[in-house]
Amino acid sequence: MAKDDGFDVCVIGTGAGGGVMVKELTAAGFRVVALQRGPMLSPADFADDELAVMIRDALFSPRQLETFRPNDRTPAVSGRFNATADCVGGTMTHWSAWSWRFRPDDFRVRSHEGPLAGASLADWPFPYEEIEPFYEKAEGEFGVSGDGSANPFGAPRRKDYPNPPHPERVSSRRFRAGAERLGWHPFPLPLAINSRAYGGRPPCMYGGACYGFGCPIHAKATSLSVCIPRALATGKLDLRANVVAREITIGKDGRAKSVRYLDEAGKEYEVRARQIVVSGNSIGSSHLLLMSRSGSFPQGLANSSGLVGKNLTFHIVPAVGFTIDEPALGYTGFNGHVAVDDLHPSDPKRGFIRGGVIGEPNAGTATPIFHWVLVGAGYPMAQGFGAPLKKFLKTFPRTILLAAVLEDLPVEANRIDLDPTVKDSFGLPVPRITHGQHPNDLAMFRWYQRKLMDLAEACGATEKWLSQVPGFTLIDDKTPMNGGHVGHYMGTCRMGTDQQASVLDRWCRTHDVPNLWVVDGSCFPTSGGYNPTLTILANAYRVADHFIAEAKRQNL
Repeated sequence: MAKDDGFDVCVIGTGAGGGVMVKELTAAGFRVVALQRGPMLSPADFADDELAVMIRDALFSPRQLETFRPNDRTPAVSGRFNATADCVGGTMTHWSAWSWRFRPDDFRVRSHEGPLAGASLADWPFPYEEIEPFYEKAEGEFGVSGDGSANPFGAPRRKDYPNPPHPERVSSRRFRAGAERLGWHPFPLPLAINSRAYGGRPPCMYGGACYGFGCPIHAKATSLSVCIPRALATGKLDLRANVVAREITIGKDGRAKSVRYLDEAGKEYEVRARQIVVSGNSIGSSHLLLMSRSGSFPQGLANSSGLVGKNLTFHIVPAVGFTIDEPALGYTGFNGHVAVDDLHPSDPKRGFIRGGVIGEPNAGTATPIFHWVLVGAGYPMAQGFGAPLKKFLKTFPRTILLAAVLEDLPVEANRIDLDPTVKDSFGLPVPRITHGQHPNDLAMFRWYQRKLMDLAEACGATEKWLSQVPGFTLIDDKTPMNGGHVGHYMGTCRMGTDQQASVLDRWCRTHDVPNLWVVDGSCFPTSGGYNPTLTILANAYRVADHFIAEAKRQNL
C-alpha cells in the first residue's frame, strides 16, 4: 500500500461542503489533500445534449450502486436511486442553483411543533442568527441573484443579494399572474446564476440546460467554478481525482489517523492528515463511517450513539404539469424564475405540520425527452408510443411545470446502512437506503397537490395533470412512492448537544473522534422546506471560520 504523510487536513469530497472547506482552509495556509470520486472536468466537457448528459449519465457516477427499500419488511432492490455527480465539485456541478436561506423556525422545529409520534424532530444546536452572516457570505461568494425584499415570508436579512434578479420568461409571467389571482405574493426565485458578470464569471446566456447539466461558461456558481480554482491558486491543495475513499483509520490515541482510498484500477493508497473532514453527502459520508470499523468502533466510526446513517431525510416534491394557449418558452432561462412562499408557514389546522416553497422549474420542460418521461408521467396521452405520444409531444412548447419543495420529517428508521449482500465493483458493501413516508408527509403531499392544481387553473391552464419532478417523488394520481430521490438528501450524522442523541457537535465535529469532522448535509437535524445547498454552503463557512479560529488557539 502506497502511503504519504504531512498534510494538515484531508477533505473527502469536493461538493458544496467540501469545496468551501478546501477553499477556506487553503486560504488560511493549511496544507490540504482533497479526495474526489470522478475526474476533474472543464467547461469544455459540459454539453446541453440531453441524451449524453441525462440519459447516458455523463455527470452521474458510473460506479454508483445502491439498494433501496421502503421499510425493514420489504426486500431491498438494487439500482441507482440518487444522482451523485462523479466529478470534482460533486453533485453541485449539476444543481439547479435554487439558493434559499432556511427560515428561523427551521432551526427550532422541535420547539415550535412539539413532539410528533413516529418522527424524531429536533432543534438545530444553534439559531438562525448565528448562521445569518454566513448565509450573507455564501450569497456573496456565489453571486446569488434575487430581490431580498420581495418575499414577505422569507428569512430576515441584513443585505440584499449581490446580483439583481433575472428577467422572466412567458411561463414565469403566467406563474406570477396566477399567484396574484390567488392573493399570493410571487417574487424572483434566488439563484446562484449570474444575472451580470460577477466573480470573474460571465452572465447567463439563458440556454435552459441547468438542472442536471454542468454550465459550459461557469455562469452557474458551483464548487467547481468558485471554490476549487481559488484553492488551487494558493498552491496549498493536493487534489486527487478519480479515487474512492474506503476507510478512515484510527490511531492508538483515539484520533483519526489516515484515509485509505482506491484508484480506478483498485490499487490502495493511504494518506495521513492531522484533521479529517468528510464531505461525501448524506449517503456517502455515513456509508464511509459505517465501513470504517475497528475494535474501538465495531459499529462504524464515530457511532457510539448508534445514530450514524439514521434520520435520513429527502424532500417531498408534488408537481403539476399544465398547458397554456401560447408558447411557454420553458426551455429557455433556467430551472425556475419565480416562486411563492405564502403556504410555507406551518399550520396544523391543515392536518399536518411544516410546509415548503412553490416554484416553476423547467426540469421537465427544458428538453423533449424529459418532457415525455417526466412531465408526461401523469398525462394519459403520453402513456405509449405512436399517435398518442406524438400528440403529447406537441404540448412541449406550451407546457409549464409547477412543483413544491416540502419538508420531509426525520424518522430514525429512515437510514443508510451497509447492504449485507450487494457489493460494488471494488467488492465494498453498497449503501442500503431505507426510507418510508411519515403520515404527515402524505397529508402534506396531497394538500399541496390540490394547491398546485388551483395555481395551474389560475395561470390559465388549458389542460392540467399530476406530474413528477425528475427523481424526487414518483407518483400516480393518488399515492407518493418512495425511491428516485435526487440531490436533496440530508441527515444521517445529525448535529446536537447531547452526545447520545447526535453524531456531531454544533461545529460538525464528531463527539467520539476529536479530529474528525462531517461538513455537508449529513449534519442537518431537519430538512426544511427549501433546497438545502445554500444552507450547506453557509454552514461550511461557519464551520471553517471556527476551525481556523481554533487552530490559532491550538485547540484542534
